[in-house]
Amino acid sequence: MNHITRRLLAGGLLCAASFALSAQQPGPPKVLRIFREDIKEGKGSAHEKVETRWAQTMARLKYPANSLALTSMSGTNQAWFLEGHDSFASIGETEAFFNKPAYRAEIDALDAQDAELRASSRQWIAAFRNDLSYRMEQLMESIPKARYVNVLIFRIHQGRDQEFADLAKTAIAALGKSGSDQPVAVYQVVSGAPNGMYLLFEPSASLKTLDDAPARGEAMMNAMGDAGSKRFVKSVGETVASEEVLLFTINPKMSYPPKEVAAGDPNFWTPKAAKPAAKPANKPPATN
Repeated sequence: MNHITRRLLAGGLLCAASFALSAQQPGPPKVLRIFREDIKEGKGSAHEKVETRWAQTMARLKYPANSLALTSMSGTNQAWFLEGHDSFASIGETEAFFNKPAYRAEIDALDAQDAELRASSRQWIAAFRNDLSYRMEQLMESIPKARYVNVLIFRIHQGRDQEFADLAKTAIAALGKSGSDQPVAVYQVVSGAPNGMYLLFEPSASLKTLDDAPARGEAMMNAMGDAGSKRFVKSVGETVASEEVLLFTINPKMSYPPKEVAAGDPNFWTPKAAKPAAKPANKPPATN
């Protein structure tokens, strides 16, 4: 089994032909604006300090969109900021928020500091594919305790959307039959990248999920049966153009999480500053 197929099985690749925002129960944001920043070598600590001030400023000004900050553990030195929205219109509202004259000078100063630490940056806008995601109720419950996010970036060949949808149906059925406990949120990039780009987010509380990935993949393959797994492998090779896997750690200092997430583990998301040690009381002068 090639590497792409194994990751499809372990993560549960679930994609379809056409893009549509479907009605859904409360869950992941319907739209993500993703800010990817490539950090200069040796500037990680300085960048964290500036981004922490960004998060503090957003909280103080009551910025209308929450965000989750991820810093890379593999690949190049990157930071991703996942900004959640209920709609595309919401993105326009947040842009207008920071353009208010009362905030402009402060925001421009922070952006200038941040720019000194970035090698490059880019933005993507992606739509949540509830129909392609797995165990969203479990995912939402796990976010407060999550410490890592494995991100799989898939690009499909032009004109292979129907084949991709067929892969999704096979993967969904096998994922459920095998009883995989790893939730996967799927987003389709709709702006900022070539067509056919999908992001799979696998949050976890421990890196043990990566140790267990091969066993989950084997279980899914077995669930497909011999003939089905062979068809699946062949279709993957004809449909998927490329794959990139990046492992991130969640950075609470740089995040601006929803209140519900912060309340789920306040010691991680909003730790209280340590109180300074009390000074010893002065001893009275000795008397003869």
